[in-house]
Amino acid sequence: MDQDFTATIQQVTQLEGHDDRAWHVAWNPARPLIASCSADKNVRLYNYSNSSNAEEPSPKFSHLTTIPTGHAKTVRGVAWSPSGKTLATASFDSNIGIWAQEVDGEDEDETSNPSGEWECMSLLEGHETECKSVAYSSSGNLLASCSRDKTVWIWEAHPDYDFECMGVLMEHSQDVKCVAWHPTEEILASASYDDTIKLYVDDPQEDWFCFQTLTGHESTVWALAFSPDGRYLASGSDDCTIRIWERVQEHKWECVDVLEGHERSVYSISWGGGKPLDKEEAGSLGWLASTGGDGIINVWEIGTGPSAKDPTKNSVTHRVIAKIQQAHDVHDVNCVVWCPRKGFEDLFATAGDDGLVRVWRVASA
Repeated sequence: MDQDFTATIQQVTQLEGHDDRAWHVAWNPARPLIASCSADKNVRLYNYSNSSNAEEPSPKFSHLTTIPTGHAKTVRGVAWSPSGKTLATASFDSNIGIWAQEVDGEDEDETSNPSGEWECMSLLEGHETECKSVAYSSSGNLLASCSRDKTVWIWEAHPDYDFECMGVLMEHSQDVKCVAWHPTEEILASASYDDTIKLYVDDPQEDWFCFQTLTGHESTVWALAFSPDGRYLASGSDDCTIRIWERVQEHKWECVDVLEGHERSVYSISWGGGKPLDKEEAGSLGWLASTGGDGIINVWEIGTGPSAKDPTKNSVTHRVIAKIQQAHDVHDVNCVVWCPRKGFEDLFATAGDDGLVRVWRVASA
């Protein structure tokens, strides 16, 4: 381990139970729950509580329930609604499952029965082949999905788990790997095997349309993450780099930084607010975690500072504050996700080809 990192990455726990590779994890934004999905077609839910021991600030995790999804093939992605009451699953069987707990008439507070049965409330059909990624908008009113069929679908959520397709976007020329929503606005980004990123908005008169294509990556774009403040977008690629794109006008984004720190494909990135370490500030733009085919996890502190070219202007700065090799031994790491809940900003989870989900904590070196 190099000595110049200001932080370390410590394993908090290892969550076992999947019988095949673990593809994705999602932290519930409202409740102490984490969901993982796998090629074994199951979703596993774990809850966690803060241990009461002040010397041991890391939470304790325990398996809550396993949802046998009934998907015919791999469950590739999972996403919680902002309320934390609904879970969406994206499967290689081309369908999207919408899951929620059965609630008794008088018992509206679902936290009182965390182990209540999870049921499939709706099945969204329309994609022709493997569904790769699914994501809820910040309002929870919209759900986006993408597929190997080269399309991105936007669905509107109505009461009683009724979903209406608002648009089928056929902008990409290849497999679409990932969709991500802006943290406050209804702006959607998608990333593809065609090496590009597409950005979409809703035209009040018309339909959803692509307002910009971001080019620069030299190979497949696997992953997307908006900065917490929404002013930047990060993308991870098969070309082993991460690009940072800045919103310079309402409908114009441009590349302002390239991060190089991986030896193989960057499969997953996550951008969190970060947590101040000791007396240091967290980067002004937060922490970006990245991982992929090299088994490395990098935690980057992202900020802004005077530009080297023109000191009167600010530019994006980045530095690796923590790094770990072989995060899942010899296996690829498919996913990295920061915990979005207040007080847990230093926690993230990963999923690997070894079928394991691991939870990690960033701590002062």
